[in-house]
Amino acid sequence: MGTKTFHVYQSDGGWTVKKTGKSGRTFSTQREAVAAARKSVKKAGSGQILVHGRNGNLRLYESYRMPPIQEPRKKSPIAAQISRAVNKVILERVKSDSRPPSAQSAKNQGRLHQLSI
Repeated sequence: MGTKTFHVYQSDGGWTVKKTGKSGRTFSTQREAVAAARKSVKKAGSGQILVHGRNGNLRLYESYRMPPIQEPRKKSPIAAQISRAVNKVILERVKSDSRPPSAQSAKNQGRLHQLSI
């Protein structure tokens, strides 16, 4: 069974939704991209969504029909630095995939809006 992880991140001119190892789709707003990722996860039957903010840090994690993850114990002072570094590496690997994102229709090419979470 393959991974069903969808990443949402800012790219040139919009927000990209990309399944790990697949080509992505670009949307004009983060809200549209997150909605498309949620629809894709539900269509797949289960999966997870990782939303990266403008700075690359993980802003939102959602899972659908996956086993719950146990909450970690209290984090050490260095845990935040480690988390930022890991998020940066993950985002760089997703972006470096050789498949470029496909552009959506012209109606999706509007202003960028920040999703309030």
